[in-house]
Amino acid sequence: MSESEFSAVVERAGSVAGESGLVFVAPHAEAPFERVLPFLRPDAPLDAVRAYVEDWHDLGSGEALDAALATCGARGFGPVVPRGLLDLNRGRARPEAQETLFGKGPISSAMREWLAEGSDARLESARLAAMAELSAATRSARALVELHSYGDLGSSYDRDAGGRPVRRPEACVVTATPWATPRPVGLARLIPGDLACAPWRAQRVVLDALDAAGFAVGPHPYPQQGPWALSARFVAARWFRWLGSTGRLPVATAAILAELAWLDEQAIAIGALEALPGVGEVARLTGEWSHAAGDLAAEFTASQSGMGLTVELRVDKQARAPALGEAVARALVSL
Repeated sequence: MSESEFSAVVERAGSVAGESGLVFVAPHAEAPFERVLPFLRPDAPLDAVRAYVEDWHDLGSGEALDAALATCGARGFGPVVPRGLLDLNRGRARPEAQETLFGKGPISSAMREWLAEGSDARLESARLAAMAELSAATRSARALVELHSYGDLGSSYDRDAGGRPVRRPEACVVTATPWATPRPVGLARLIPGDLACAPWRAQRVVLDALDAAGFAVGPHPYPQQGPWALSARFVAARWFRWLGSTGRLPVATAAILAELAWLDEQAIAIGALEALPGVGEVARLTGEWSHAAGDLAAEFTASQSGMGLTVELRVDKQARAPALGEAVARALVSL
C-alpha cells in the first residue's frame, strides 16, 4: 500500500450528503489489522503489534457512527488504518520527556519502534491527505461531530503511569480545546482561550438526549486543554474564515490560517505567523491583558459559523453504541 492509495479516511458506506448540515466522523473506530502490515519492519513482533493495535481501538464508535448516519442522512467518515498505526486526532507531537495522551503525535512512540524505514513519511502524507479531504467535506457543514469511546476506568496512559482507576460516566461531551491555555503556541495564539467548539445550548441538548436514552451522563475526564482533535480543527478553520469575513483579517490571510488549522496547527512550516498581514493584531487582541478585543468568542458563537462536538461512550457500554449515535444525531438535527 503506497501513500497514493489511501488518504487515511474513507466516506462511510451508506452515508449521503443530506440536508442536516452535519458531518460525523469516528477517527478511532476499528480498522483491519492487515492494513498495518505494509508499514512494519520485517522483524516486527506481530503478536505484540496486534495486541497494541487492538488495545487502541475505540470499540463501539464505528457502530455509533453508522447509527447516526442512518438516523439523519448525514455524511460520515471512518478510518482506513487503525488508530494504533495512525491517530487522526493528533497533529505534531509536543516535546515530552515521557509520552502522554495529550503529548503524543499521530504515530506513538511504541508504534514508531516497529515501523519500516520510510513508513513515517508515508503515514504523514496520508494524514495530510485525510485532513484535506475532511476540510473539503466540511466546508459547508454546520457541525462536525466526533464519536469516540473511552476506557471505563481511565486511559492506557493513566494505567501505565500507575495512577488509581477512576470510574468514568457512561457518556459525555468533551469540551477541552487546544487553545484553552494561558501559554498557547502556533495557531492557538490567535484563538481566544474561552472559545468553545460548541455553544452550551448544543452541549446541553446532546447531554439531555443521551440522558433520555438511558445513558448515565457526566463531566468529561480530560484537562481543560485538549489536543487538536478533528472537531477543534474544524472550528479553528471557521474562526479564521470568520475573522476574514468580518474584516478583522485580510481574506487571503484568513484562508491561509484556515488551511493551517487542518494541516499544521503549530505553523512551523511558514515561519513567523506575524509575517502574514493582520496576524499581529489578532495575536495582540487574543493575548493582551485588556478588554480591547471585546467578547470575540461570544460574537463568533452567535454568528453560528460552525460548531464541533466530541461525544464519548464508555467502552463497557459498547453494545449500546447504536443508541448513542441515534440520540446524538436526533438531538443535533433538532437544533
